Amino acid sequence: MKRLLPLLFILAGCVFLSLGVTLLSGALFLRGSDVPDALAWKSPLESVDNRALASGTVLLPLTGMSASDSLSAALDEAHLENAFAIAAYDPFMFDSARVGALLQIGTRYASAKDSRKAALAFQAAAQLATLSPALADYARLETYLQAGSGLRGVGANDAARWVTDQAYLAAQYAPALQREQRARRLDQVANAYAALNATALSSQARAKSVEASTAAATAPITGTRAPFVPSTGKLPAAPELNNAKSQRTTAAKALRDDLLENPPKTTKDWSADLIADLTDALLAEDDARLAYYDKQIAQTKEVAVQIALWRDKLAWLALKYRVARGGFGVSLVSDWEKDRAAIADDMNAAYDEMFRLSEAQAAAQSKTPDSASAQEDVLRQELIAARWGWYGGAAEQDVIEQLDTVTLKLMDAAYPELRLSAFKRNNRTLFILLPDELYGQGEKALPK
Repeated sequence: MKRLLPLLFILAGCVFLSLGVTLLSGALFLRGSDVPDALAWKSPLESVDNRALASGTVLLPLTGMSASDSLSAALDEAHLENAFAIAAYDPFMFDSARVGALLQIGTRYASAKDSRKAALAFQAAAQLATLSPALADYARLETYLQAGSGLRGVGANDAARWVTDQAYLAAQYAPALQREQRARRLDQVANAYAALNATALSSQARAKSVEASTAAATAPITGTRAPFVPSTGKLPAAPELNNAKSQRTTAAKALRDDLLENPPKTTKDWSADLIADLTDALLAEDDARLAYYDKQIAQTKEVAVQIALWRDKLAWLALKYRVARGGFGVSLVSDWEKDRAAIADDMNAAYDEMFRLSEAQAAAQSKTPDSASAQEDVLRQELIAARWGWYGGAAEQDVIEQLDTVTLKLMDAAYPELRLSAFKRNNRTLFILLPDELYGQGEKALPK
C-alpha cells in the first residue's frame, strides 16, 4: 500500500491539473472583457492606440495625401490602427466613406483575432449610421446588418442585439424602401435574430418579410431627400500659406521615405534630424495659417466663404490636435502636446462658428419643412462631431432638446422620414431612429 501512495498522489495531481486547465479554458472562453460594453460609448478618437501605429503609412496624412488615399494605403499594408486613426481624426470624410472604412476595419480586426478593436469599429459604424443624415435608408440598413454580423462574429452578442433591433425598426418603417428591398431586409433581420437565439423576434420579422413581399405593388414609395449641405465659397488666395504647406509636405515625405528605407524597431530609431525638420515646418505652417485665417475671416462678408474658411481651419486644427495627442506614433511638436487642451478649445470655437453659420443657412430655406429638415441635419452633424470627440462646445443634452423641437415641426408637417430619438439606459444616452407612432416612447419602442 505504501508503494501505491506516491502513484495515487501523482494520479490525483493529474486530475486536479486537468480540472484546473478545463476551468481556466472555460473562464477564458466565457469572459466578456475581450469586447467592449454593448451600450457604453467611447469616441473613436479616444480609442486610437498610438503604440500600435505602423511607421510605414502613419505619416501619409501629413504628406498631402487625401484621407481616402491614405486610408486605402494603410489597409493595403494591413496597418489597421493607422486606418482606424484616419477614420477617427479626419472630420470631413464623407459619412458613407467613414462607415465603409469602419466596417472593413472591423472585419480585418476580427480576422486578426482582435475582438475588442473589431467590436469598437463595428459599434462606431452602427452609431454613425444612426446619427448621419446623409445615408440613404438602404445604406443604413446594410450598415446595421453588417455591423450586427460582425459583432456576433466576435462574441459581442449584446451589442449585436442592439444593432439588430435598430435594423428591424428601420426595415419595417423606413419610408424610402422599395417593396422588394423591405422584404429582403426583413428576411435578413429574421436570420440575424435567429443567430442570436431570439426565436420569437425572428418569426415576427419573417412574417413581416412575407407580408411586405405580397404588399400591393402600387403602394406609394417616398423618395429619399437630399441631405442639407451648407454652401461653401472659394477660399481666398494664400501664397504664403501654400508655400508653408509645401514645406511641411516635403519634410513629411522625407521622413516617411527614410522610415521606409530604414524601418525602425521603435520610435527611438526615427531620424532626429528629419523629425526636427518636420517640427519646424509644422510650426511655420501653423503661424502662416493663423495669420491667414485671422485676416480673411475678419474681412470676409460672404457667408459661404466664411464657412469655407472655418472648415479649412477645422481641418488644420484636427491635424494639429492629432499631432498634440501623439497620433502619428512619435512626438512631433512638444509645445502642442503641452497645449493640447488649448487646441481642443480652438476646435470648439471653430465648430461653434461653423455650426452657427450652417444653422443660419438652414433656417433661411424658403419652405418650412425644408428649413426644419435642414436644421435637423445640422444638429445631427453636431451630435456626430461631439460623439467622435472633435467638438465639446455644446452639451449633448442641449442638442438633443433642440433636435426634439425641430422633429416636432417635421412631424406636424407630416415630413416622411424616421425620427432620431434619444433615451437613457443605465445613465447612458442611446440614439435610435423611430417612426412617428413610436417617437418619444424611448425603450418601449424596442422590438419585443
